[in-house]
Amino acid sequence: MESTASNTRNLEELSNETELLKERNKFMEVELKEMQGRYSEISLKFAEVEGERQKLAMKLRNIKSTKKELVK
Repeated sequence: MESTASNTRNLEELSNETELLKERNKFMEVELKEMQGRYSEISLKFAEVEGERQKLAMKLRNIKSTKKELVK
């Protein structure tokens, strides 16, 4: 009889642990989706900033080029 009671307790513990792990997994999936969203926002912002940086770099090169021509 003790063996059956012990097995039942073990099954209950495993079942409880499984439920906890399922809940944790759901939470982590939600957290992952939020992180992916933030990553997408940051990537988009980076692309915008990089585009602006390139425009400014070209503008600076044009100004330096014009300045060199004026000095000649």
